Order: sequence, then C-alpha cells, then structure tokens
Amino acid sequence: MRTNWKKMWALLVLLALFTGVQAETLQPVQTATKAQSLDTIDYKVFVAVDKAAVEHWGGKEAYQSKLNTFFDQVNDFWNKAGQGRFKYYFRYLPDLQVVYDCSSRQLENVYKHSAGFPNHDVLLIIDSLLDHDDEESGKGWYCGGGEDDVTIVVCRSRSNTEHEDLFGIDYFCRGVAHELGHYRGVTDLYADRIREKNNPVNNIGYEPDSCVMNNHYKTYKWSSYAVNIINHTALSKHPARDFPGFFKQMFPQNLEVSVKVKGRKQKGVLLSLYGSRAGFNDLIATPYRSYQTDKQGRFLITGVPDLYDSPKEPLHTDKLPYNRWFTFLLEAEYKGEKKYVWLPEYEVQQTFFEKKDTYQVEIDF
Repeated sequence: MRTNWKKMWALLVLLALFTGVQAETLQPVQTATKAQSLDTIDYKVFVAVDKAAVEHWGGKEAYQSKLNTFFDQVNDFWNKAGQGRFKYYFRYLPDLQVVYDCSSRQLENVYKHSAGFPNHDVLLIIDSLLDHDDEESGKGWYCGGGEDDVTIVVCRSRSNTEHEDLFGIDYFCRGVAHELGHYRGVTDLYADRIREKNNPVNNIGYEPDSCVMNNHYKTYKWSSYAVNIINHTALSKHPARDFPGFFKQMFPQNLEVSVKVKGRKQKGVLLSLYGSRAGFNDLIATPYRSYQTDKQGRFLITGVPDLYDSPKEPLHTDKLPYNRWFTFLLEAEYKGEKKYVWLPEYEVQQTFFEKKDTYQVEIDF
C-alpha cells in the first residue's frame, strides 16, 4: 500500500500542536510558523533520474512522492540553517521530468549544450549506480553550468555495486542544500582550508568559518557570508546569468594595512602576502607580493579583485586551481619579529555587503 505522505505529515503536525512534542523529526512545525512571516520564493527543479533508481522505488509516481518528501526536508534544513537571518523563505520544488537509461555523463553533456529550460530554474541529475564505463571518472556530487548560464547539480553514486539511496541518509539532505548553495552563488569555503603540514611560512593551520559550504556532513548553519549572498541573489531564478562576474565584484578595490609598534605608527615594516591553493590546502613558500609601510605606518594595496582572481604572474607555482588565490596569509616583519593575519577571500568579500571599498587590517607589535 502506498503511503500518503501529505496526510501523514498533517497528522504529525496536529499531534505536535496538541501534545507540545519537541522531537527533532517535528521541527518543520517551527519552520511553517517562520514561513508565514516571510515572503516565499520558489525555485522549480528539473529532475532527471536513472532508471535503476526509479525502478527501485516502484515507478515514476512513487519516486516523485519520495522526491517531494526529501525536498521538504531540504527546504526545512535550508531555512533553519539561516538561523533567522534570511529575508525570505526559500522553497525548492522538485519536478521529475526525465527517467533516463543511459550514461549520466552523456545526459549531463547533452544538458550542458541545451539552451534554456523556460519552465524550470535549476537542473538536478540523480544517478544511483555507476553502471556505465564513463561514469567512474565523474562520481560524486558537484555543481556545474550549461548554456544560458543554467545551473546543473549532479548527484552521482560513488559505487558500481551498491544502489546509492538518496533518501536513506540524513546528510544527503545537507549535501543537496550545499550544491544548491552554489546555484545561489556561494563558493566552497572548504577550499580556503590550510593544513599545518602544508604551511611552510609559519606552520599554522587555518579552518574556514563553520558553514554548509564548508563541511555539510557536520554543519547545520549557513555562515554570515553565505547568508549575505543568498539574500542578495534571492529574487533571481538564474543568478549566474543575472549577476555576471558577481564573485569578483564582491572584492573591495583596496586593502589597507596599518602597523603600530608600541602604539606608534611605524615606517618600513615589511609586508608579505603568501597565497594558498584550493585542493592542495597549502601556502606557496615564496610571497606573491611584498610591500613596505610608509611614514604613517600604512600601505594601501590596490587592485584587490585582480590580486585574488586571475592573478598576474609571477605566481611561483606551476598549478593554480581555478586561477585563484583562495586565502592569503599576510606577514608583517619588524626587526626580525613577525605577526600574521589570515585573509581568506570570503572574509575580504564581506566588505561588499558593508558597502565599503576598502578592507582594513591593523597589526600591533
């Protein structure tokens, strides 16, 4: 017998209202209350699913029902993780359009070159089984783009022997939220991570802000950076198209460093910027740029967007993923003594939402 999830959920809501149950599984009651006080923005999700998954769950209608329940969980998590900082209630509506019996890589390539999905806002390809030779190279979850800047989210199994159950594990809900965070314009914060062993400058590690875009397996919140971006792009159904170059635009034009020694402005302090690379979680040992403070104890670094994004040579490295420095470690040296300040891109970009054109750094010896 097929379960009527809508009726079951309505009964659970009534039970919670009359008994005061506060169990984790009934938390959507709180979200519903919050949603009533905010305007709702809907994003319609075009869903393509492999035949193996649809057959596993008993057909297209049954799978759509499972999708509806799953996305109720995604929406509940997404909005709660904003912790009251969102300007809208965000709702993703799944629409199972395609059941495919081919390679998901092949299907993805077709969609990448298909211009326009006028009735949908974002595409989701689900592949529950690596049952084609070309799928092994693209296993895992990621977000990409296609024609007309349409966003394509891919959830591909990691196994060719076990059916990956999208609906059976709690963190899959957070994983989909993470990938949809890219759709809204937020970058991976985990790319800013630096490991101690990969830091030849001062042997100190750096851990980015807690966020769904950092580690969704363990995190139940959006960072203030992610909240700012999600709020900023909220009304756009196609942020990649409507906000061209947005990532680079978030950087301020300037970064001003002020240095004091025993409370006095100090001239001639050597400032060095060491760049980090995504994927390597490291710092390049040679400074990307070096400066000295003036008689006011300051140095104004200009052209900050080009410092991080598509930086000019010399880079002192043969490989720079995404052609970006993800984090800089700023070193200030005075008479052999050194001080350090982390400058991850997401922190420097916060000035955009503060409507400032200069990021300020103060260092005291």
